[in-house]
Amino acid sequence: MSTQSFEILIIGAGIAGASAAADLARTHRVAILEREEYPGYHSTGRSAALFSEIYGNGVVRALSRASRDFFYNPPDGFVQHPLVKPRGSLYIARQEQIPHLEDFARNADLAGSIRRLSREEALRACPVLRPDYVAAAVFEDDAA
Repeated sequence: MSTQSFEILIIGAGIAGASAAADLARTHRVAILEREEYPGYHSTGRSAALFSEIYGNGVVRALSRASRDFFYNPPDGFVQHPLVKPRGSLYIARQEQIPHLEDFARNADLAGSIRRLSREEALRACPVLRPDYVAAAVFEDDAA
């Protein structure tokens, strides 16, 4: 067993821990301690794990569309588990945001990928939403 010494110990290898460690490693001896089998297992892995072809500006959407086949059909031996699982994505709007949501839904680049939901449908789809907050929504069926 070898003995190593570090100046800084980072607990957790999620995006925050890994980013802090990368920055600090420029000038310090840093170790990251992670109890899970692989980094980003908890909230980092879930929050960063959205594949959406309608999110972001036109360039981001084009890159997402170009990446779709790779995410759904990665090369043999690249991963042991699927990179994506279909689950959909809900975009909500408050009353004053409805014009923006309508513009978003009319965008020809997105229109085939989303369907509009009423306030009631959005609340049924995601019961934790505050009824006084949600006025309208769109749902992206193909998000993963």
